[in-house]
Amino acid sequence: MRTPVALCVALGLVFSARFASAETPASASPEPSAAPAPSAAPAPASAAPAAATAPARAADADPVVVPGEPDLPALEPIPSAHDTLGGHFVLGASAGAKWSFGSLDEGMKLTDFLGTALAINLDLGYGLTRNVVIGAWGEFDDHSSPSGCLACKGGKSFAGGPFVRYHIVQGTRFDPWGEFGLGVRSTTVDSRLGNKNYFGVDIMKLTLGGDWYPTSNVGFGPYFTFDWGTYGSSGGHTGLSTGMRLVLDFPGK
Repeated sequence: MRTPVALCVALGLVFSARFASAETPASASPEPSAAPAPSAAPAPASAAPAAATAPARAADADPVVVPGEPDLPALEPIPSAHDTLGGHFVLGASAGAKWSFGSLDEGMKLTDFLGTALAINLDLGYGLTRNVVIGAWGEFDDHSSPSGCLACKGGKSFAGGPFVRYHIVQGTRFDPWGEFGLGVRSTTVDSRLGNKNYFGVDIMKLTLGGDWYPTSNVGFGPYFTFDWGTYGSSGGHTGLSTGMRLVLDFPGK
């Protein structure tokens, strides 16, 4: 009876020892797996020098030379507009109404003897530059009889002199301009008692106008004129006139 029990105990001890020896490699297996872990840790350390050396190379690098832009071509100057006035002959003719004020002589108001006039003007100019014209002008005024003067028959006036005219723009169909002139004037007053002549100087004649050219040689447009002068001992006279002007340009715009 004791023999079988002893065998069972012996077999149990052998089996336990075998079981313990079989369990030991499985439990020790984590040791080799833990060993590679320290070898993986140096990877960040190797990356750190690379990161540390990168700024050093950037700081020590030579400055980058940017190639200069190629030379730009020289800009050509913009040519001036075509000169449509210099060297040209300009002939103008105008007609309109004129109102005169002032004195013919001491104690003789011009409006007491002369009424509204039909003013006819002629001018011939030569273009010195693209903007300036010089020339001569002439004027004929046919005055009507003023109201309230039964003995008056109106009168006539002739005037003329040099002028200089400035043209503002070039290369357009509409050509605005301003003109300054001076000259002499002779006026005849007609009445039932006879005619009387007055001679004086036009000290200033200012004209503003503009000509529209439907063709290169022919233009037309309005004008406005103010003149001031004196008949010898008179206190001075003035005139206002406006109308339309026809102009011929040679050789053409």
